Amino acid sequence: MISIKLSLSNGIFCKRALEENIAEVKRLGFNNLEFNMKSVEVEDDVTVHAAKKLVDDFNLKCLTLHAATLHVKDEVEVHRAVYYGKISLEFARKLLVPVMVVHSNISRKLPESQRRDVLERIFGELTLYAKNLNVKLALENLSYASSGYGKDADELEEIFGIIDEEGIMGFTLDFCHGEATGQTFSLLEKYHERLSNIHVSNRAHRPFSSETASLNALMKTLSDYGYAGPITLELSRKCTPEQILNTKSALERILNR
Repeated sequence: MISIKLSLSNGIFCKRALEENIAEVKRLGFNNLEFNMKSVEVEDDVTVHAAKKLVDDFNLKCLTLHAATLHVKDEVEVHRAVYYGKISLEFARKLLVPVMVVHSNISRKLPESQRRDVLERIFGELTLYAKNLNVKLALENLSYASSGYGKDADELEEIFGIIDEEGIMGFTLDFCHGEATGQTFSLLEKYHERLSNIHVSNRAHRPFSSETASLNALMKTLSDYGYAGPITLELSRKCTPEQILNTKSALERILNR
């Protein structure tokens, strides 16, 4: 199978102090991480410099960063959503992250008549900002439980059609969300050329105790498409270290065949 880098989202440890958070990623045997902005309490230069030093000290590589998100339900919130996106991009730049995972940043409650305008206002700024920082944005498919818009192929197609007419934006497939909507493989077929990151977990972000048919099918499909980007374990905060390691082992067994 094509060489794929396993990574762990540090969002699972977001309630811990930053040093303990990042140290745990390394202690569990990962060399790569997805830096989740939930892991920082204050988004300022002091925090990002501390994060960069910790990542370097533990000899980790940030392959992706998950942006801070706000699912806008009223136009007055647009400026705050843009701020969250830009501060996340500044973290991505300073952590030398090539790909930033983003949500649509709009709420499911936002009236259809306002969706285009709000999406254009948010991503009109974020896309240019990301381009100037040489960071690729990768839109994630959301879960049924999410307050955000963009859970299935129709909604994602609408969003991409508004914010990415040039077709250059990436796509983060969240396997857990895709399985819940029954659209994992239709999303892969439609967006495999955009694939920049894969979030992997069992249903409801639970761990895998062993290989499953669906997990094997995912990895085979990724191999068939020649995917060589990150596989990011994005697990619930309820998972124990043993469960994280079991999930890691299940993926490694498939990847090492």
